Amino acid sequence: MGSDDGESLKVYVGEGDSVRTRLSSHDSDDNKAFFERIVLIVSKDENLTKAHGRYLESRLIEQIKGSGQAEIANGTSPSFSGLPEAEIADMERVLEEISILLPILGFDVLKAQKPSNLANDVSAGPRLTTDYRPIDAKGQFIARIRDATGEAIEDAGQFILLDGSKVYVTEKSSFTEPLRRRKARLRQNEKLVDTSSPELWELVEDTNFGSPSAASAFIAGRSDNGRTTSRAKDSGKTYAEWREEKLRQNETRPT
Repeated sequence: MGSDDGESLKVYVGEGDSVRTRLSSHDSDDNKAFFERIVLIVSKDENLTKAHGRYLESRLIEQIKGSGQAEIANGTSPSFSGLPEAEIADMERVLEEISILLPILGFDVLKAQKPSNLANDVSAGPRLTTDYRPIDAKGQFIARIRDATGEAIEDAGQFILLDGSKVYVTEKSSFTEPLRRRKARLRQNEKLVDTSSPELWELVEDTNFGSPSAASAFIAGRSDNGRTTSRAKDSGKTYAEWREEKLRQNETRPT
């Protein structure tokens, strides 16, 4: 996964028997010069066959295409269903585990991009900043960075900074260029507005940042580790602690 312009994502998905040979081949391919990071999905006991790999490759490409989160760099992406029904069910369980782990590793490209204004619960009346109840919400967090405070939710693998969040006007040298451009667009589109403090702007639209670190950096105007800055509102646990607990629950659930 990587980017040609520092903002839009490109993803290549492949399967192979020799990872080193495949990566060496890609490294010499000018069409794959965008590569910045790679994640390897392997079987600890070598029980994934070539057919299993082709099935997972096909399904991952299908999900990334459907998400709209990234451009697929594969030249071809043929569908593959040449597995017995029972083995397809096994591979779908593997795919479910992959979909949990990839966002943690920073490969958040499988879930669909949601509209910036998320649906309200019409039966509950107008939504307040502190009354956000998406149907599939996985958590609710708050990040405090000096005088700036942002509330966020993680929903379907997305980390969404809610309207009403306060962000710093000034930007430090560690503030990344993609976030600078995004901040400028939001300001230009009147989604970042003045507050009573000349140091702070207020976000007036729910905005997906993909990760807690991107969201907290946006609040701070500099690089920031959102995994420790963002805390669950109900327990006070850091995002990292909250995520680790969710993973342990998933590992111990009945199969």
